[in-house]
Amino acid sequence: MTARDEGLIAGVGVSNVTHRQLLMALEVTDIVCVQNAYNLADRSSAPVLKECTARGIPFVPFCPLGWPKEQHHAIRTNPVVNRVAADHGATPAQLALAWLLAIADNVLLIPGTRTRGHLTENLAAGALSLGDDDVASLNTAFGELESVQHQQN
Repeated sequence: MTARDEGLIAGVGVSNVTHRQLLMALEVTDIVCVQNAYNLADRSSAPVLKECTARGIPFVPFCPLGWPKEQHHAIRTNPVVNRVAADHGATPAQLALAWLLAIADNVLLIPGTRTRGHLTENLAAGALSLGDDDVASLNTAFGELESVQHQQN
């Protein structure tokens, strides 16, 4: 906080925090961004995302396509993901990214990419518009966890 107070940084962000840790940090200072793992197969940070959504704090989900390899594979090969992706003329990866954008307005995606082709594919995910039924199907496919308010894009 000293660095912020001295003007060396603009704000304080946190990463890999639990809901309790986020609340503790908010008692001490304003938090401008939270970065936690979050994707279709790993929604263990749902309480953190829900708190960020309620407070208008940007949430950056890292590993948005799943990690380790087993999570990534589970997302890509899930029959519901593939069906909904096909319904939208999209790839499973695009659908997984679009789901993240659909669940809350404060989600900011920074998907990693190794090729221009993947960059183009990832950027196209932002144009997908998932409906409530799509989001509900995807949530159910991976086990309903604490829900985050779905906001139509």
